[in-house]
Amino acid sequence: MDIYAAIGYRLLNDTDITDVVGGRVYHGMRPEGDAPCINYFEVSYQPLHNGVLEVPRYQISCRAATAGAAEDLGRMVAVLFHNFQGTIAGFDIQRATVLGKMLIPEPSTDLYHVPVDVMLVYNESTVT
Repeated sequence: MDIYAAIGYRLLNDTDITDVVGGRVYHGMRPEGDAPCINYFEVSYQPLHNGVLEVPRYQISCRAATAGAAEDLGRMVAVLFHNFQGTIAGFDIQRATVLGKMLIPEPSTDLYHVPVDVMLVYNESTVT
């Protein structure tokens, strides 16, 4: 399993989030007009200590029809990952940190977008 699949697994196994988006959690691009939803993708990657630690950074984009709903969804995602330590689908996460989030109106889609920036740190050798 790749780390992107583990992130999707964590998102889809949180009932607060799935109560809002259902199964509309996508790695990469999202289907047009599909909201409320989450799509996420890697924005950077850094190996540390000769590749023993892996440090990918992901943007988890939360979209909804209203600003309040998008902010609430972004807050749920931030709480889910901020300061998380534990195992996600075989990945022993030493630390997950939320680096930031903001509200962006999208006039072209009539949606509101809250990107949540998450950095994960895990030991490459612990991935099963």
